[in-house]
Amino acid sequence: MWTGQAEARTPTAISIFHLPSAIRYSLCVRFQKITIVGVGLLGGSLGLAIRQRRLADEVAGYVRRAASVKDCERAGAADYTTTDLFAAVSKAGLVILCTPLAQMRPLVQQMLPALKRGAIVTDVGSVKASVVKGLEALVSKAGAHFVGSHPMAGVEKT
Repeated sequence: MWTGQAEARTPTAISIFHLPSAIRYSLCVRFQKITIVGVGLLGGSLGLAIRQRRLADEVAGYVRRAASVKDCERAGAADYTTTDLFAAVSKAGLVILCTPLAQMRPLVQQMLPALKRGAIVTDVGSVKASVVKGLEALVSKAGAHFVGSHPMAGVEKT
């Protein structure tokens, strides 16, 4: 969740819509804990960006295979990575689902007991209707909020 800290920031990223000097963020949102469920290509990239921008005090990663734990930590995509979904999700203010669509609902069902009340759950799935339909009510039963999202990946020519 947002810790209440606010500071003015000028991002280093370049926007194709605004001149860099025109972009101002009035608040710096900082979570105590962000969990990435599925630390693969997209999840790993998000983890690196979250850590680089210091958007959380703690970044946890969840992976299915024990062999992937060391790879994720070596890459720096998370502060720690585990095969224990409950431990990864516990106390997270933001949970990002970075798994294939077919795995999202079963994973959310497993993590419901660990889901923090008021947490935000989002995804990087490429389709939205089925994901929102399948997860929104499920997540809200735990007192959390589901916000479907879409990754902005690739180049403008694809």
